Amino acid sequence: MARLAVSRLNQRARKVRLMLMDVDGVLTSGVLWHFVDTEGSLVELKGIHAQDSIALTWLADAGIKTGIISGRVSSGVAQRAKALRMSYVYQHRLDKMTVFAEICRDAGTAPEEALYMGDDIQDLPVMRAVGLSVAPPNARPEVRAAAHWVTRAAGGDGAVREAAELVLRAQGRWQGILKKFS
Repeated sequence: MARLAVSRLNQRARKVRLMLMDVDGVLTSGVLWHFVDTEGSLVELKGIHAQDSIALTWLADAGIKTGIISGRVSSGVAQRAKALRMSYVYQHRLDKMTVFAEICRDAGTAPEEALYMGDDIQDLPVMRAVGLSVAPPNARPEVRAAAHWVTRAAGGDGAVREAAELVLRAQGRWQGILKKFS
C-alpha cells in the first residue's frame, strides 16, 4: 500500500467511526517489565502515555468507538481500557481479522469506516481491510509499508494521540476540543 496524499488521508479520516489498535508497540512502547511479587507470582508492567489516554476519551466524547485487539493478556490493560471508555477489549487473540469482523458487526460499522493501528505482522490482515491503516515508526518494515500513514511519534509515546487528532481534525471536531481548554 502506498502512503496517501494528505487530501486522501483526510478524506478517509472523515469517515472513521471506529478506531481499533494493537496494544504492545502501539498503545505502549512494546517494552514489558517483569518482576516477582512477594507471593512469588510474575507481574508484568506496561506504560500508556497520558497524551494517548486523553485522546481516547476525546474520541469517545465524539461518538467514535475505540478498542484493542491484542495477542497478549493483561488485566491492567483491560482496566485502563475501561477507564478510557474503550468499547472493545479483546485479548489473547492472534486471529485479529475474526475479531475485527465481530467488532464491525457489533458496532454497525463498515470496514471502510474503521481505522486500525498496528506494529507487527499479525496486524497486517486487519490493516489491509480497514479504510485507514496507521503504523507508528517503530513498526516492522512490512507493517510500515502496508500503512496508509505512519505517525511521527512512536508507539507508547503519542502515536495514538496523533491518529486521534488526525480523525478529530478531519471531522471538524478539533476546534471544539481546543475551546474546552482556552
